[in-house]
Amino acid sequence: MDLKKYEVLLKVVDRGNINNVSYDLGYTHSGISKMLNSMETELGFQIVKRNNKGITLTPEGEKLMPIIRNIVKENEKLEEEISLINGLEKGTVRIGCFPTTAFVLIPGLLRKFYDKYPRIQIEVLEEHSLEQLEQWLNRGIIDIGIFSRQPHHHFEWLKEIDDEYVALLPSGHPLCSHEVVPVKELFKERVLLFKSHKGLDQDIVQIMKYVDVKEYEGYTSNSDFTVIRMVEQNGFVAIMPKLIAKYAVSLFDVEYRPIDVDMNRKIGFAVKSKADISPSLKRFLSCIKD
Repeated sequence: MDLKKYEVLLKVVDRGNINNVSYDLGYTHSGISKMLNSMETELGFQIVKRNNKGITLTPEGEKLMPIIRNIVKENEKLEEEISLINGLEKGTVRIGCFPTTAFVLIPGLLRKFYDKYPRIQIEVLEEHSLEQLEQWLNRGIIDIGIFSRQPHHHFEWLKEIDDEYVALLPSGHPLCSHEVVPVKELFKERVLLFKSHKGLDQDIVQIMKYVDVKEYEGYTSNSDFTVIRMVEQNGFVAIMPKLIAKYAVSLFDVEYRPIDVDMNRKIGFAVKSKADISPSLKRFLSCIKD
């Protein structure tokens, strides 16, 4: 089977819709449909189901997908190695991370990387859900993830950053007079907390135990940017990682202070396996270490 068909199939499955990839790949909608139909004819069975909502895999397609993904990945590694032998450093690195992590860390990192490897393409995929980022890394949709390390993770980790939680306050708020903000005092204010579809951030839940708050009934958001703006514009207070708060104070009319609860998270660079990475990713990892 033509490898190009594999690559198109992966793009369509990962995006969930033919329309989402036809422009990127330079094919018409009908051209991609014909390609998928031809693939299914060669295989002798259906691998995708089409409906009004997009495309999903059949049970047979689910079985083949890890193998197809590995074939495409190995072919990319082969092409990169051939380019290196010919004196060209080409390839692609796909990075998955939270939007605020991308905002804070990615620009400086990629500036240094581009200076050394201008021909290697970088794709940054931003996602609010840690669970989704984990799935992307496990499935090979991204090559490296930048997110908080959790006990259940079985990835291999490179550089890690200790990131403490702080209080984010509107400029001039009475609590700004504290060098260290008591969490009990913070929760007497209108607190805005980070919450995804899976629930409150588990680190925040641990902090809440210190103030004997068993169930939070206030405002929440799954976007750090929204939290920052709500603190600035609506008089809320919040608890968020210092890595983000440091940048917030330079761009918004807010301040941050340490809190009297010692709580932090570890932001790490995670790969599925260090033993199975592309030449391009090796260069990206060396840039991270530097």
